[in-house]
Amino acid sequence: MKNILKMVALSLFFSTVSCADLDENPVGTLTPEGFFNTIDDVYPMIDGTYGLMASSSYYGAGLTVPLQLMSDMVDNGYEFSDYTEFSRFLVTPTNSYVSDLWASSYQTISTANTAIQGIGLLNEEVTAETLAAEAEARFVRAFLYYHLVRLYGNIPYIDSPDIVDPLSIQLSSAEEVYSYIIEDMTFAFENLNMAPRDNVRSRPSKGTAASYLASIYLTLGEWQNAYNQSKWVIDNAGELNYALEVDFQDLFRNSEQWGSTENIFLVDFTSNQTGQNPNPTTYENDNKIGPFNGVEGGESPLGGWSMLVPHLNVYNTWNANDYRLKVSMTDALILDDETGIVRAYTDFEIPRPHIAKYTRFPGEGRTTAGWRSDFDYVAFRYAEVILIAAEAANELGFTTEAETYVNQIRNRARQGGVIDFYGGDLGTYVSSDFPENIQTGISTAELRTLILEERRIEFAFEWKRWYDIVRRDLGSEVFGINGLEPQSNFEKFRYLLPIPQDEMNKNENFIQNPGY
Repeated sequence: MKNILKMVALSLFFSTVSCADLDENPVGTLTPEGFFNTIDDVYPMIDGTYGLMASSSYYGAGLTVPLQLMSDMVDNGYEFSDYTEFSRFLVTPTNSYVSDLWASSYQTISTANTAIQGIGLLNEEVTAETLAAEAEARFVRAFLYYHLVRLYGNIPYIDSPDIVDPLSIQLSSAEEVYSYIIEDMTFAFENLNMAPRDNVRSRPSKGTAASYLASIYLTLGEWQNAYNQSKWVIDNAGELNYALEVDFQDLFRNSEQWGSTENIFLVDFTSNQTGQNPNPTTYENDNKIGPFNGVEGGESPLGGWSMLVPHLNVYNTWNANDYRLKVSMTDALILDDETGIVRAYTDFEIPRPHIAKYTRFPGEGRTTAGWRSDFDYVAFRYAEVILIAAEAANELGFTTEAETYVNQIRNRARQGGVIDFYGGDLGTYVSSDFPENIQTGISTAELRTLILEERRIEFAFEWKRWYDIVRRDLGSEVFGINGLEPQSNFEKFRYLLPIPQDEMNKNENFIQNPGY
C-alpha cells in the first residue's frame, strides 16, 4: 500500500505541478479547492514527497554524490562527467548536477507546499490528526531547505504552490531561510506523535523533528539549543524506541534496517524493486550509490563502477583495530576472474580500498545497469544525536558529560561483530580494547577536535563530513598538503555551490554567489 500511495502521489504531482525549476512559464498549478476533502486525500501527496526524495536526482545520487566528493573522505576513481568537478573544486554554474539538484529540491518542496495548502482547505475541523499531517509535510519542507541553504546559501524561499509571477521571486538570505526552517521543524516537533505514522521510519516522528532541530542549531553554533534538543531525544529515547545497535555492521545490513532502533529517519528505496518502479526503463528512481562505490570488475555484491573511491590516505590513517574500518571499507575482494581467489586492493582496477557500507548487504534487486535495491539510506541515526549532545555539551563547558557521550559511541565500536569480509565467507572481528575511552581531564579544545574526528569515523561516507567541514571552517586544513585529500583548487568561496546558470538567466533578481 505504501508504494501504491507513492505512485499515485507522483502521478498527481507530475500531471499538475510544474514549477520546480522556477520557470517563468509553469505548465500548471494544482487547484486544491474541491480536491482535498478529507485527510485521506492529503496523505498520498505527502507520501509522494518521500518518493521524490528516493530518486536518482536526490538521495539516489544527485544530493549524495556531490556531498561525498566535496568531502575529504571520497575522491574520484573513474572520472564521471560533471561529477568530477565537485571533487576537484572546479564546479561552475553550468554544471548539470548543480542544476538538477536545485530543480529536484524545489520539485519536492512544491509537492510539500501543495499538501500543506490542501490541509488548510479540508472540510474538517482542526484535530490532532490534521495537525500531525501538516507537521509531516512541514518537516519535509524543512528537510529540503536545510540541505539547500547549506549548499547554496541565499536561495528563494517558496512556501506556496501558487506562484503568480515567477520572475518576481527574490533570494532570501540564509539567515531568513534558517528562521523558516526552525519554524517548520518546531511545528513538526510540537505536533508529530512519538511514533511515526504507521511506525515507518521513513516518515518523521516527534523524535525525528527534535533530532533535526538539534542538528540545525549545531550548524548555527547555537550550543544551548542544540544541547536542549539532543538531550530531549536522549532523555526520551525509551519512549521513542531509540538505542544504539549492538553490531555496527547491522546498520548497513538490509535485513536489519527496518527493525533497527538506531535509525531515526530513512530514505526508502523499497519501491524501486523490480516490478514496482513507476518508470523502470529510465532509471529515474535508481539508487546509484551502491554501484558508484563498488569495485570495478568485482563479484556481486561488492562489484560496481569504482567512481566514489576514498583517497588511500583515508584508509592508511584509519586505525586497523577499529571495527568500523572493517565495516566501512573493503581492502580485498574476489574479482571476476572465475578463480574465486581473494585479491588485495592493489589488484583492483582502481588500486585503493573501496567503500563497503552500501554494497555488502544491499538486499534484493541488484543489477549492473542500475540499482534496483531495497537498501535504504539512513539520513539520521541515534549515534548522531549522541555526538551532537557531546559537541554542544563540550562547548557549554560540560566536559565530563560530553566525554560520557563519546564513550558510548566508542564502546559500541569495541564490540565487533560478524562481517562479510570479501563478498564471500563470513568472519568474526572483535576488538575489546579499541577505541579506548577518553581520558579524563582533556581540554575543551582537545575534546572539540576529538569529537569532530569521532564524527568523521562514525559517519564515514554517510554524507555528513562536508557539512562538518563547512560549519567548522576546516577547508584550508583538510584540503591542505597535510590533509587526507590535498586539493590545490580549494578556496573558501567553494563552501557554497553556484546558483545554476539557467536560473540566473531566467531571473534578474538573483545574485550569483561570490567567486562564481
